[in-house]
Amino acid sequence: MRRLLALLMLLALLPAAAAPPQPQVVTIPHMERESPHRIYADRLLELALALSRDKYGPYSVVQQREETVIRRQLLELAKGGGLSVATAMPTQEWLDGALPVRVPIMRGLASFRFFLGRQSEQPLYASIRTVNDLRALSIGQGPGWSTAKILGDHRFKVVYGGAHPTLIPMLHSGRFQLLMRSVYEVEPELRAQSEAHPGLTVVDDFAVFTYMPMYFFVAKDQPRLAERLAYGLKKAYANGQLDRLFQRYFGDSLKLLKNKKVRFLHLPNTNIDPSFFERDRPYLLDAVVRLEKAARR
Repeated sequence: MRRLLALLMLLALLPAAAAPPQPQVVTIPHMERESPHRIYADRLLELALALSRDKYGPYSVVQQREETVIRRQLLELAKGGGLSVATAMPTQEWLDGALPVRVPIMRGLASFRFFLGRQSEQPLYASIRTVNDLRALSIGQGPGWSTAKILGDHRFKVVYGGAHPTLIPMLHSGRFQLLMRSVYEVEPELRAQSEAHPGLTVVDDFAVFTYMPMYFFVAKDQPRLAERLAYGLKKAYANGQLDRLFQRYFGDSLKLLKNKKVRFLHLPNTNIDPSFFERDRPYLLDAVVRLEKAARR
């Protein structure tokens, strides 16, 4: 009996077994319209979280129930308590309202801005040689797009539409002459819209190059998540997993950059200063580094 009491007393003095750590819940935006860069970003987020498990513990990813426009996502990140992370190109508004993870997730691919146009205006497109020539044409943009500020700052004719689905019909009906899209969006969108809006084309005479990184932006009240994603992304770059994921989703898009007919017209990105390129440079595609260096000479 004395031995039993002594054993019970000893057990009482021992620390209680630690409860398993609770997973970090990461809430991401709902994706109504699937697009390669959004799917890629979600896969990369999962990869960064998995590679950071050794230091930051378990995690759980939850998607919001309804899609929100990019401006609404920023408001939620600034307010806190809901959305955890979103992807965006840096503007002062985003840099002030959320925590940027300063590792470019797209290797600078969004810097190549191609155009959808109308086949009937192909001779006009073929006449464009300079940035000043391009200023004569009207370009469609969506509200809150970072490219809209760049075009406006460089004195282009910008025509605003509503949400993304409104822009292709506007181009088709002649409300503007060009619709600027990224190199990874332009061909998939043409294929998706060619039946409903015949006569559209990818302009292959010229494109715009403006250095545009894309980052994960984290809610203001989740700084540890921002640290975690930076840690995981750097591991993904170092071990080659990010590049393999990138090639899976954007290998076809990279072929567009090899079209020697395309003339790249450079526009400085007025949303950011040159320090962004210098910091991001180790993670960027060779084509991005080459064009940006050439533009600065």
